[in-house]
Amino acid sequence: MDIIKKYCKKHRNFLMYMVFGFLASLVNIFSYWFFGHLVHMPYLFANSLAWLVSVLFSFFSNKSWVFNSEYSTLREFLKEFVSFMLSRIVSFFADNFIMILGITILGWPSLWVKILDQLLVGLLNYGTSVLVFNHENKKMQAALKRSKERLNGLRNNK
Repeated sequence: MDIIKKYCKKHRNFLMYMVFGFLASLVNIFSYWFFGHLVHMPYLFANSLAWLVSVLFSFFSNKSWVFNSEYSTLREFLKEFVSFMLSRIVSFFADNFIMILGITILGWPSLWVKILDQLLVGLLNYGTSVLVFNHENKKMQAALKRSKERLNGLRNNK
């Protein structure tokens, strides 16, 4: 039992991300189905709206429950939000590319393509989420910045 606890503690962020990433994928798939099949939007519009809904869900779930990211000012919150949204722009283009490839070029059913798409985009999103929310990375980046400033100060004093 201790081995399981140690494993869960060591890989907590990844395991939590898997749970909330799965939920975000369900939000994305359901939203795509709603906009594309019930509202009858063209598939790229439906996909883009589904992306937006699931990214907003991901931001707040990752922030609160996966990475336990806290902020004390509105400025810090907005910086994190903008960083997250910018990091997900890559997944937006990957998401739409996969949909175009699967539906338009290969002629596969759109919901099957959407499910495959979410598996691939989910892996990409994990990498970008770690960069945005991982406070250890932020602490390391801040320490590197201070070191560079000190080094530049020493150089300027010579």
